[in-house]
Amino acid sequence: MNKEYQATFILDTHKWREPIEALIEQIKAVIVEMGAEIEEVNDMGIKPFSRFPRKDFVSGQYVSIKCKADASFNKVLQERIGLNPNVNRVIVEKVEA
Repeated sequence: MNKEYQATFILDTHKWREPIEALIEQIKAVIVEMGAEIEEVNDMGIKPFSRFPRKDFVSGQYVSIKCKADASFNKVLQERIGLNPNVNRVIVEKVEA
């Protein structure tokens, strides 16, 4: 049985030279490859950090993706998306009905 999840991505785009949509499409492709069904994508824009992880990384592009996936979604997504150097953080929350 699939559950509903919301994954929020903080993207590190300071070395990214293509439109942000191309990076979002890469992330969506990984999610679909995992067998998840994407319901909604929300590009929340660039937001400044209250604490800087690096001096050259003071803000990040936030993207939220709501999808339906199996129970292993969080673990597998963390492993797969960790291979993308343009994704700084991923926060996965289970959406309660």
